[in-house]
Amino acid sequence: LKVAVAGCGVVGGGVLGRLLNDPRYEVVGVLVRNPKKARDVDCPASLFTSNPADLWAKKPDIVLEALSEGEAGHAVIRAALEAGCDVASANKQAVSRDPGGLQELAKANGRRIFWSASVGGGSPMIETVRAARAAGEVVGFEAVLNGTVNFMLERLGDGAAFNEALADARAAGFAEEDPSSDLEGLDAAAKVRLLCHEAFGRSPDGDVPRDHLTEATSAAGGVRQIGAAHLKDGVIRPLVSLNADHGDPLFSTLRGEGNALKVYGADGRVWRCRGRGAGRWATTESIMADLAEIVRARRADAGLN
Repeated sequence: LKVAVAGCGVVGGGVLGRLLNDPRYEVVGVLVRNPKKARDVDCPASLFTSNPADLWAKKPDIVLEALSEGEAGHAVIRAALEAGCDVASANKQAVSRDPGGLQELAKANGRRIFWSASVGGGSPMIETVRAARAAGEVVGFEAVLNGTVNFMLERLGDGAAFNEALADARAAGFAEEDPSSDLEGLDAAAKVRLLCHEAFGRSPDGDVPRDHLTEATSAAGGVRQIGAAHLKDGVIRPLVSLNADHGDPLFSTLRGEGNALKVYGADGRVWRCRGRGAGRWATTESIMADLAEIVRARRADAGLN
């Protein structure tokens, strides 16, 4: 199968390294902003391009999208589906813009889109919400969704200064050079929107209210950034908050970059999951799992076992 990769950062580079060493796949192109930039993955320079048209000219079967910017990622996903490619994305900013529309576009073109890697890193959050919804009506969820922030909050609770905690998160490979999406709750808010689509069949109206993690708001120990949404009287009420009173050991016992999720069913049942929520290899494994699902589906379509 011919595979194209969009993005070669923390996640895209991890995915590319795996693909180049797997004889089942032929990497036909890698979309990046600057093809001449030095990379930490051993890849032929001829595969890099900044022009999406170069990817479609190679006629890939599958596109793995791991760009860091939402609008550009969304455009690549749409173009890939329209070009007849299956897609797996780790870009929550891209897929949370219009998840229903992307699914409809995939269906219209006889293709598939997967986004398990966009929420929870190595924690099966999308799968858990889908399992809960398959069992009955879902009325809410609460989750620690951002591994970078959870890592920093643990360090802050141990007495580290804010800049020290941020530097440690960067050194561990969790925080980006520009950490504003994490610290301002934008990353968690995008994940809340996507989980709402999975849980309720639609995203909330308007922006998701969110707390910012700053030096002024991060002093207390035991704080967690909780992304949540509850359905009441047909209205979705989402929130990203810095909360020391969540009262749940599932969240309070998380360490480092850990993520966790609770899903509430209308019948009183609760589904839970937890796992590594940030880092190259946790998210790489998740997008490779989505790739494996695509391959299985393509083989089934072809009548192969």
